[in-house]
Amino acid sequence: LGCVGCRDPYAGFGLGPAQGVVSGCVDRMGGLRRWQAAGTIRAFAVVTVYDDSGAATVNKHDQVIDLRRGRITASATVPEGRWRAVVNAAGDAKFRAGGAVMAEGLKDRLLAALGTTLHRVRGPMNLCGYGQSATGLDRVRVDGREMFRVPATGGASGIVAYYFDAQTFLLTCVTTGSDKAGGDGTVTQYTYTMGPEGMVFPTRIRVTKIGEHTLIGDRPVLSVDYQNVRF
Repeated sequence: LGCVGCRDPYAGFGLGPAQGVVSGCVDRMGGLRRWQAAGTIRAFAVVTVYDDSGAATVNKHDQVIDLRRGRITASATVPEGRWRAVVNAAGDAKFRAGGAVMAEGLKDRLLAALGTTLHRVRGPMNLCGYGQSATGLDRVRVDGREMFRVPATGGASGIVAYYFDAQTFLLTCVTTGSDKAGGDGTVTQYTYTMGPEGMVFPTRIRVTKIGEHTLIGDRPVLSVDYQNVRF
């Protein structure tokens, strides 16, 4: 039986026809209340950034992700000293290096990677009061898999659409810049694990360029692998 008088917790997010899919994803990942109550996430991250030629640079550091305030902090101690970077959801970034040496191009790519990571870790919560709005729902096939596509607007991330697995409702990938094969954009793919307190968290976030003939291409942009995740 329905709960008479109970308010749907997702009703205020303007999800429209995508509400069942988005809420199904959030519920499977631990539930709206748990994600809203989660203050900060701490983890060790192995971040691989790629330049335009495809050359990879690996950066290992500690991350603190403040979901409520929309801020990610990364820090590490290296032989040359200690560095600390802070990026918020609006794209503002600060970098401090106490003697640590980091090439300017690498620093810029790392700051961009942190901004991307902050958005992607929020996942479907971006559509639940964090500045983005769902504008529809389509059923599509991507790489042979049935998915629900939820186009989105708003925010500073350039997101075009979210893709959810049609069976599990888990967020599978996110597109930016473009949403078609051959377009100038990126695709983020997720790999999940069960974290503390029943929270499902991505152990890997992988970003590639959109393919020439397929949506998911093979030219890497960013890879983030998480260890020792703590809520």
